[in-house]
Amino acid sequence: MVALQGSGTDEGSGAFVSASPVRGNDSESFGNLVIFAGILFSAAFTGLIWFASGRLQAISHLPDQGASWYFWILPEPTFWSRTTAWGFYAAHQIAQWALIYHAQVRVRKYTRGLHPVNVAALGMNAGFIAMHFVQTHIWYDGLAQDVSIWSALGLVAILLIWVLLMENDRRGLFFAKPLPFSRRLIQFARRYHGYYFSWAIVYTFWYHPMEATSGHLIGFFYMFLLMVQGSLFLTRMHVNRWWMVFLEVT
Repeated sequence: MVALQGSGTDEGSGAFVSASPVRGNDSESFGNLVIFAGILFSAAFTGLIWFASGRLQAISHLPDQGASWYFWILPEPTFWSRTTAWGFYAAHQIAQWALIYHAQVRVRKYTRGLHPVNVAALGMNAGFIAMHFVQTHIWYDGLAQDVSIWSALGLVAILLIWVLLMENDRRGLFFAKPLPFSRRLIQFARRYHGYYFSWAIVYTFWYHPMEATSGHLIGFFYMFLLMVQGSLFLTRMHVNRWWMVFLEVT
Protein backbone atom coordinates (compact mmCIF):
# COMPACT_ATOMS: atom_id res chain seq x y z
CA MET A 1 0.00 0.00 0.00
CA VAL A 2 1.37 3.41 -0.97
CA ALA A 3 1.97 5.79 1.93
CA LEU A 4 0.77 9.34 1.59
CA GLN A 5 2.61 12.55 2.20
CA GLY A 6 0.76 14.65 4.74
CA SER A 7 -1.37 17.47 3.45
CA GLY A 8 -0.12 20.95 4.12
CA THR A 9 0.03 24.52 3.00
CA ASP A 10 1.88 25.90 0.02
CA GLU A 11 4.20 28.26 1.86
CA GLY A 12 4.75 30.33 -1.24
CA SER A 13 1.10 31.23 -1.78
CA GLY A 14 -0.81 30.11 1.28
CA ALA A 15 -2.89 27.75 -0.87
CA PHE A 16 -3.88 24.29 0.36
CA VAL A 17 -1.72 21.49 -0.98
CA SER A 18 -3.23 18.05 -1.35
CA ALA A 19 -1.52 14.85 -0.28
CA SER A 20 0.64 13.04 -2.82
CA PRO A 21 2.19 9.56 -2.96
CA VAL A 22 5.54 9.16 -1.29
CA ARG A 23 8.23 8.20 -3.76
CA GLY A 24 11.41 6.25 -3.19
CA ASN A 25 13.38 9.40 -2.41
CA ASP A 26 10.59 10.92 -0.33
CA SER A 27 12.15 10.63 3.12
CA GLU A 28 13.76 12.83 5.73
CA SER A 29 17.06 10.96 5.43
CA PHE A 30 17.15 11.57 1.68
CA GLY A 31 16.47 15.25 2.27
CA ASN A 32 19.34 15.45 4.74
CA LEU A 33 21.59 13.73 2.19
CA VAL A 34 20.69 16.29 -0.47
CA ILE A 35 21.47 19.18 1.89
CA PHE A 36 24.77 17.58 2.93
CA ALA A 37 25.71 17.03 -0.72
CA GLY A 38 24.94 20.69 -1.44
CA ILE A 39 27.17 21.83 1.41
CA LEU A 40 29.94 19.48 0.27
CA PHE A 41 29.72 20.72 -3.32
CA SER A 42 29.81 24.34 -2.13
CA ALA A 43 32.90 23.72 -0.01
CA ALA A 44 34.66 21.73 -2.74
CA PHE A 45 34.08 24.34 -5.42
CA THR A 46 35.19 27.11 -3.08
CA GLY A 47 38.37 25.10 -2.59
CA LEU A 48 38.78 24.86 -6.35
CA ILE A 49 38.53 28.65 -6.66
CA TRP A 50 41.30 29.00 -4.08
CA PHE A 51 43.44 26.28 -5.67
CA ALA A 52 43.26 27.81 -9.15
CA SER A 53 43.69 31.42 -8.05
CA GLY A 54 47.38 31.51 -8.93
CA ARG A 55 46.43 31.72 -12.60
CA LEU A 56 44.77 35.10 -11.93
CA GLN A 57 47.74 36.77 -10.28
CA ALA A 58 49.11 38.01 -13.59
CA ILE A 59 46.00 40.12 -14.22
CA SER A 60 46.68 43.80 -13.61
CA HIS A 61 44.25 46.13 -11.84
CA LEU A 62 43.77 49.85 -11.64
CA PRO A 63 44.65 51.60 -8.35
CA ASP A 64 41.95 51.69 -5.69
CA GLN A 65 39.85 54.84 -6.07
CA GLY A 66 37.77 54.86 -2.91
CA ALA A 67 34.72 53.30 -1.27
CA SER A 68 32.66 53.14 -4.47
CA TRP A 69 35.45 51.56 -6.49
CA TYR A 70 35.49 47.85 -7.26
CA PHE A 71 39.09 46.72 -7.58
CA TRP A 72 38.68 43.38 -9.41
CA ILE A 73 37.97 44.54 -12.96
CA LEU A 74 40.09 44.64 -16.09
CA PRO A 75 41.78 47.98 -16.79
CA GLU A 76 40.60 47.65 -20.39
CA PRO A 77 37.52 45.45 -20.86
CA THR A 78 37.13 43.56 -24.11
CA PHE A 79 34.12 42.73 -26.24
CA TRP A 80 34.22 39.13 -25.05
CA SER A 81 34.72 39.94 -21.38
CA ARG A 82 31.53 42.00 -21.46
CA THR A 83 29.58 39.67 -23.73
CA THR A 84 30.32 36.56 -21.69
CA ALA A 85 29.64 38.22 -18.33
CA TRP A 86 26.29 39.69 -19.37
CA GLY A 87 25.31 36.83 -21.66
CA PHE A 88 25.96 34.09 -19.11
CA TYR A 89 24.28 36.16 -16.38
CA ALA A 90 21.17 36.64 -18.53
CA ALA A 91 21.01 32.95 -19.42
CA HIS A 92 21.43 31.93 -15.78
CA GLN A 93 18.79 34.37 -14.59
CA ILE A 94 16.20 33.45 -17.21
CA ALA A 95 16.74 29.73 -16.61
CA GLN A 96 16.25 30.13 -12.85
CA TRP A 97 13.10 32.22 -13.25
CA ALA A 98 11.71 29.77 -15.81
CA LEU A 99 12.17 26.83 -13.43
CA ILE A 100 10.54 28.71 -10.55
CA TYR A 101 7.60 29.63 -12.78
CA HIS A 102 7.27 26.04 -13.98
CA ALA A 103 7.23 24.80 -10.39
CA GLN A 104 4.56 27.29 -9.33
CA VAL A 105 2.33 26.65 -12.33
CA ARG A 106 2.84 22.93 -13.01
CA VAL A 107 4.07 21.33 -9.77
CA ARG A 108 2.40 23.35 -7.02
CA LYS A 109 2.87 20.88 -4.17
CA TYR A 110 5.51 20.08 -1.60
CA THR A 111 7.43 16.82 -1.37
CA ARG A 112 9.94 15.41 1.09
CA GLY A 113 12.12 14.36 -1.82
CA LEU A 114 12.94 16.11 -5.07
CA HIS A 115 10.67 16.99 -7.95
CA PRO A 116 12.26 16.64 -11.41
CA VAL A 117 12.30 20.44 -11.58
CA ASN A 118 14.48 20.52 -8.45
CA VAL A 119 16.96 18.15 -10.06
CA ALA A 120 16.97 20.40 -13.13
CA ALA A 121 17.55 23.49 -10.97
CA LEU A 122 20.42 21.90 -9.06
CA GLY A 123 22.07 20.77 -12.29
CA MET A 124 21.50 24.12 -13.96
CA ASN A 125 23.05 26.07 -11.09
CA ALA A 126 26.01 23.68 -10.89
CA GLY A 127 26.54 24.14 -14.61
CA PHE A 128 26.53 27.93 -14.39
CA ILE A 129 28.88 27.82 -11.39
CA ALA A 130 31.35 25.85 -13.51
CA MET A 131 30.74 28.20 -16.43
CA HIS A 132 31.53 31.25 -14.28
CA PHE A 133 34.77 29.62 -13.15
CA VAL A 134 35.84 29.09 -16.77
CA GLN A 135 34.67 32.58 -17.74
CA THR A 136 36.77 34.14 -14.98
CA HIS A 137 39.91 32.33 -16.06
CA ILE A 138 39.49 33.18 -19.74
CA TRP A 139 37.85 36.63 -19.81
CA TYR A 140 37.93 37.56 -16.09
CA ASP A 141 35.44 40.43 -15.83
CA GLY A 142 32.10 40.14 -14.09
CA LEU A 143 29.23 42.60 -14.19
CA ALA A 144 31.22 44.95 -11.95
CA GLN A 145 32.87 46.43 -15.02
CA ASP A 146 29.61 48.16 -15.99
CA VAL A 147 27.51 48.62 -12.85
CA SER A 148 28.04 50.21 -9.45
CA ILE A 149 29.08 48.19 -6.43
CA TRP A 150 26.08 49.71 -4.66
CA SER A 151 23.71 47.87 -7.00
CA ALA A 152 24.76 44.47 -5.67
CA LEU A 153 24.79 45.71 -2.08
CA GLY A 154 21.34 47.25 -2.53
CA LEU A 155 19.84 44.02 -3.87
CA VAL A 156 21.19 42.07 -0.91
CA ALA A 157 19.92 44.68 1.57
CA ILE A 158 16.41 44.44 0.12
CA LEU A 159 16.64 40.63 0.25
CA LEU A 160 17.36 40.79 3.98
CA ILE A 161 14.40 43.12 4.54
CA TRP A 162 12.22 40.74 2.51
CA VAL A 163 13.28 37.83 4.75
CA LEU A 164 12.32 39.83 7.84
CA LEU A 165 8.93 40.53 6.30
CA MET A 166 8.34 36.84 5.57
CA GLU A 167 9.40 35.85 9.09
CA ASN A 168 7.38 38.58 10.81
CA ASP A 169 4.45 36.35 11.84
CA ARG A 170 6.59 33.44 13.02
CA ARG A 171 9.50 35.21 14.71
CA GLY A 172 8.50 38.84 15.06
CA LEU A 173 10.71 41.84 14.37
CA PHE A 174 11.17 43.49 17.76
CA PHE A 175 11.59 41.32 20.86
CA ALA A 176 9.69 38.50 19.11
CA LYS A 177 6.72 40.81 18.55
CA PRO A 178 5.34 40.86 14.98
CA LEU A 179 4.39 44.09 13.28
CA PRO A 180 0.83 44.44 11.92
CA PHE A 181 1.58 43.99 8.22
CA SER A 182 -1.40 43.16 6.02
CA ARG A 183 -2.05 39.50 5.24
CA ARG A 184 -2.04 40.29 1.52
CA LEU A 185 1.45 41.79 1.76
CA ILE A 186 2.79 38.74 3.61
CA GLN A 187 1.25 36.36 1.06
CA PHE A 188 2.72 38.39 -1.81
CA ALA A 189 6.17 38.29 -0.18
CA ARG A 190 5.99 34.52 0.28
CA ARG A 191 4.60 33.73 -3.15
CA TYR A 192 7.03 35.84 -5.15
CA HIS A 193 10.13 35.83 -2.96
CA GLY A 194 11.79 33.21 -5.17
CA TYR A 195 11.93 35.54 -8.15
CA TYR A 196 13.49 38.42 -6.24
CA PHE A 197 15.85 36.24 -4.19
CA SER A 198 17.00 34.58 -7.40
CA TRP A 199 17.67 37.95 -8.98
CA ALA A 200 19.67 39.17 -5.99
CA ILE A 201 21.73 35.97 -5.79
CA VAL A 202 22.40 35.44 -9.50
CA TYR A 203 23.19 39.12 -10.10
CA THR A 204 25.62 39.18 -7.17
CA PHE A 205 27.14 35.88 -8.30
CA TRP A 206 27.96 37.25 -11.75
CA TYR A 207 28.98 40.66 -10.41
CA HIS A 208 32.27 39.27 -9.10
CA PRO A 209 35.03 37.32 -10.84
CA MET A 210 35.96 34.12 -9.03
CA GLU A 211 38.91 35.61 -7.16
CA ALA A 212 40.36 34.00 -4.04
CA THR A 213 40.51 36.79 -1.49
CA SER A 214 38.97 35.86 1.84
CA GLY A 215 35.96 38.03 1.06
CA HIS A 216 35.43 36.44 -2.35
CA LEU A 217 35.81 32.89 -1.03
CA ILE A 218 33.38 33.40 1.85
CA GLY A 219 30.96 35.18 -0.45
CA PHE A 220 31.03 32.52 -3.16
CA PHE A 221 30.67 29.72 -0.61
CA TYR A 222 27.57 31.39 0.77
CA MET A 223 26.16 32.09 -2.69
CA PHE A 224 26.60 28.41 -3.58
CA LEU A 225 24.61 27.49 -0.47
CA LEU A 226 21.89 29.96 -1.42
CA MET A 227 21.73 28.46 -4.91
CA VAL A 228 21.20 25.05 -3.33
CA GLN A 229 18.41 26.53 -1.23
CA GLY A 230 16.98 28.30 -4.27
CA SER A 231 16.88 24.99 -6.15
CA LEU A 232 14.86 23.21 -3.45
CA PHE A 233 11.60 25.12 -3.91
CA LEU A 234 8.45 23.12 -3.13
CA THR A 235 10.37 20.61 -1.04
CA ARG A 236 10.41 20.13 2.72
CA MET A 237 14.17 20.66 2.58
CA HIS A 238 13.52 24.26 1.53
CA VAL A 239 11.81 24.93 4.88
CA ASN A 240 13.92 22.61 7.04
CA ARG A 241 14.51 24.55 10.27
CA TRP A 242 18.07 23.30 10.87
CA TRP A 243 19.08 24.03 7.28
CA MET A 244 17.58 27.53 7.53
CA VAL A 245 19.46 28.19 10.78
CA PHE A 246 22.68 27.00 9.12
CA LEU A 247 22.13 29.47 6.28
CA GLU A 248 21.42 32.29 8.73
CA VAL A 249 24.55 31.77 10.82
CA THR A 250 26.97 31.01 7.97
